[in-house]
Amino acid sequence: EKHRDIFAVIDFFVCKSVPSFIGNSVSTFSALQIAMRQGKNSSWYNSRSVPLLNGFLQAKVIPIVYTYTEESQAMGKILLKASITSVRQTFGMDIGIHVIYHGTEDRMFMYWLEKRKVTIHVHEPKWLPMIEDMLLDANHMNSHLYSHRGNYIGTWQRIDIPLFIDAEYVIFLDSDTIVRNKFDFSTFGDNITPGIAFSSETDEKLKVPSNAGVALLNVPLLRETYNEFLAFIQDHAQTKKDFVLGPSDQGAYLDFYHSFKNPGVVLRHEVSTYVQYLDQTFNVKPYYKNKDTFDKRRVIHFHGFKPQDLLKGLMGYGEDEFAPALHGLFKMMFRGNDHNLLCLALRDFALSVTIDDDEDNLHQFCKAAFPFAHEEEITCKFFFQTLSKQQEGGHSNCKNILKLDVSKQHQHPPLSCPSLLYYTVAAIAVIFSVYHLGQGTQRRDLPQ
Repeated sequence: EKHRDIFAVIDFFVCKSVPSFIGNSVSTFSALQIAMRQGKNSSWYNSRSVPLLNGFLQAKVIPIVYTYTEESQAMGKILLKASITSVRQTFGMDIGIHVIYHGTEDRMFMYWLEKRKVTIHVHEPKWLPMIEDMLLDANHMNSHLYSHRGNYIGTWQRIDIPLFIDAEYVIFLDSDTIVRNKFDFSTFGDNITPGIAFSSETDEKLKVPSNAGVALLNVPLLRETYNEFLAFIQDHAQTKKDFVLGPSDQGAYLDFYHSFKNPGVVLRHEVSTYVQYLDQTFNVKPYYKNKDTFDKRRVIHFHGFKPQDLLKGLMGYGEDEFAPALHGLFKMMFRGNDHNLLCLALRDFALSVTIDDDEDNLHQFCKAAFPFAHEEEITCKFFFQTLSKQQEGGHSNCKNILKLDVSKQHQHPPLSCPSLLYYTVAAIAVIFSVYHLGQGTQRRDLPQ
């Protein structure tokens, strides 16, 4: 009792040095330990949130997690790089970024991730055969996810997050997201979900948990229920049953956690104990129309239509040139002339795909978007470079940028000195060849 304060100081520094920490959520001692760790390798008991983190300390303690497989389409890596870049642009190095990584061949990409202080977790999923069976039986009209095996595997990788991440909560992001404004633990309040939290799907007015592209996840609960959740998925794969509340892993999460500790519940898109609603500012889609939501956006999610698809729509591509699952979204976005909010979403992407220290990413993006159309590839680069330089408050007009590009293509700028030299040498070579050809013809006409 006499040296209690001294022992408390010793305890504090001993706890600070250990790899992981678990504390009482209402303890000042624990709150300081968790804040110093920025939420990494720490957990707590007694309540869902840590009140001091929500108010006084306001620590940025929500790590961000992505998944990636080297079997995904090339565009998946390009979009992921832009998304990770957006996180670093927004938070700097203050936030932990994790990638659950499937594959071992792409050393250049792994180096790119390591250079940006991204933690790579090597992932060899044991459930691959089960997921491949589900893909074979899937109705491809229900979701664009079914169109590519690698992309489909990538979306299921998130179920293994609790096997790798040591944190109380994480924010999961799809690769087709752009983070534009900061958030921290206090953003989610004292009543943070005890399970999972998703935001709205296609209908922005319907504020119910539906879309898993951005998700707030309670890692200890996911770890506790991991085996049961995997068995639930396996049962659906073996019996060829569809999930009720959505396709793929999204439906699996919603069906399972709505039913968790609530057997026999009628499954609906609604809030329940372990499935909460994530504020819409975390999952703003380019086809949403509420300007107030856009003004407060934290995360843009290119749901369905990716940035290259939106550009193609603005360039005049027709509905039939996109997958049938996207036709409904096409009508929402391109059957009118108001593209201001859509353009704002593309500007957010432009800011992260044109960054100076990774100039090649824009080149790779445009090349993958227009693999057989060189002029459109050039237009793509011009469009995003120009858009990235415009101020957000300036009401950027994407159509005007495209018109500007067309007018420039019809202009013939004066030739540079290297170009003049090239064409002069080429002209002399042609004249020289023609002269010798004529001389040869004359010689063949002479009598023998």
